[in-house]
Amino acid sequence: MTLALRPNEYVKIEAHFSYKVFVIPTLLMSIGILMMLAAWSGVGKGEHFNVLGHIYSVAGLLTFIGGILFIPYIYRRIDNKLKIYAVTNQRVYVRRGIINIKEKDIPLAKINDVQIVQSLIQRLFGAGDAIVQVGNDESSMVIRDIAHPREFRDTIITAIYEAAAEQEARSRQQRYYEQQQRLREQQNGYSEYNEYPPSSDNYDGNY
Repeated sequence: MTLALRPNEYVKIEAHFSYKVFVIPTLLMSIGILMMLAAWSGVGKGEHFNVLGHIYSVAGLLTFIGGILFIPYIYRRIDNKLKIYAVTNQRVYVRRGIINIKEKDIPLAKINDVQIVQSLIQRLFGAGDAIVQVGNDESSMVIRDIAHPREFRDTIITAIYEAAAEQEARSRQQRYYEQQQRLREQQNGYSEYNEYPPSSDNYDGNY
């Protein structure tokens, strides 16, 4: 997935998720592969069991369970492919979900702070959680298990300062323009006032 950018907008950084998120799904998938290999190699061949009046083969059950254990890995892979956590020069953009899509725009001016939280396991994988505080301390967004979390945090903070500096520069430029406009209006008014001097018809020679 790619982010549709607005005019004069560019991406500064995009969060990538650590391999930590694949540890448990990969472990489950490995167990599933072993179960399927065992079934295909003949384990439980010809053996059956009865459950509520239905007869099942052991080999078929191993294959079925092994296939189910692939689902967490496939789900995590698709979920990570569709997620977007991007920082631009204007906002933090969030898109997540596979079936139910959730999108959120957070203007940089509304972000108060960005914190990093790392557990021992996350540090081993170079991962961490980024907590983006918006509006007040009670409103926050947590981005879990991202790779290089400090770089992501520093990019957001830098983007906030740069956006504030650009806004201040535009404000100064606007104030300067308005000041020059008023000065030109005053000068034009003075010129119009002095364009027609007093008529000499009423001049009587007295001061």
